Amino acid sequence: MNVNELMNMNDMYYVGNIIDVDGDGWVSKAEAQSILDELMGSDDKPDSYGDESPAEYKDMLERVGVKI
Repeated sequence: MNVNELMNMNDMYYVGNIIDVDGDGWVSKAEAQSILDELMGSDDKPDSYGDESPAEYKDMLERVGVKI
């Protein structure tokens, strides 16, 4: 998935259906791309989406600039 596949409006991209965020789920294009990069990982490692602890999710969101 890439950022252009996300629903967008007025240069804001909706990630609320991909990750649980406090607020409305709309982020900038750069934030959306960072979230996708973090969730999708690189192609050389197996997908491990979903087995992170709540603390790991919080750390990941903070790294990409999502305020929770």
